[in-house]
Amino acid sequence: MINMLQSENLKFKRSFSKKFCFIVPMYILVLSLQMNIYFFTNTMNWWSAFFIPFVVCIVCILSTNREKKAGNYRTLKSKDINLKALWISKIMVIAYYLLIASIIMIINFLIVKLLYISYSNNLIPIDKTIKAILTIWITTLILIPICLFIAEALGTFMVILVTCVGIIIGLFTVGNSLWYLCPWALNIRLMCPILKLNPNGALLEAGDPLLDSAVIPIGILVGIVGFTVLSLLTSIWFAKKEAR
Repeated sequence: MINMLQSENLKFKRSFSKKFCFIVPMYILVLSLQMNIYFFTNTMNWWSAFFIPFVVCIVCILSTNREKKAGNYRTLKSKDINLKALWISKIMVIAYYLLIASIIMIINFLIVKLLYISYSNNLIPIDKTIKAILTIWITTLILIPICLFIAEALGTFMVILVTCVGIIIGLFTVGNSLWYLCPWALNIRLMCPILKLNPNGALLEAGDPLLDSAVIPIGILVGIVGFTVLSLLTSIWFAKKEAR
C-alpha cells in the first residue's frame, strides 16, 4: 500500500493537479486583497460551498484523464496488483493534496489578518478559522470517491454536472432537517454554527436554528463514515471493472 501511495503521489509531481491545489487558495487570497475587508469574511462560505467542491471535481477529472491517456490501466491487467488498494491510494493522495490546499487557506487568513491588523476585530478569529477549514476538509472528503467514481464511469461532463447540481441542492437543503443526506451540504451546514454566518454571508441572529452546534459532530461523523464506506464500495467496483 505504501508503494502505491508513493506511486500515486509521483503522478501528481509536476502535474496541473498539484498546481491547481495551490492556485485556487492563492487566487482567493489575491482576490480578497483587492476587495474590502468585509468581503473577506465571506470567502470562507465561498471556499466551503463552491471552491473546494470544484477543486475535488477538477482534480478527480485530471486524475482519471491522466490514467486514460497512459493506457487506461491495461498494463495492470497483466500484473499481480491489488486494484482495490490502487483505487484507495488514489483517493488518499487526492485527500492529502486537499489538506495541503486547506493549510494554504489557513495561511492566507493569517496573512490577511496581519495586513488588516487594525480591522482584526471584524475578521474571523484564527481559532475559528482553523476549526472551520479543517472541518470543511474532513466533510469534503466524501466527495472524492463520488467524483472519482463518476469521472471513471461516466466521464468529465457528468462529474461537472453532478457537482453543480450537488452544490445547488446543498445550498437549498442547509435549513432542511435532512441536510445530512446531501454530501455537498455537509460543510455548508456546519459552517453556520462555527462561523455564525448564513451561507449567503449574512450574520445569523441569536436563536436562529442554523446556529445549533449539535450538527457539528453529526456532520463530521456522516462525512467520515460516508467517505470510508464509499471509498470501499467504489474500490470494489473498480477492481471488478478492471478485472474484466
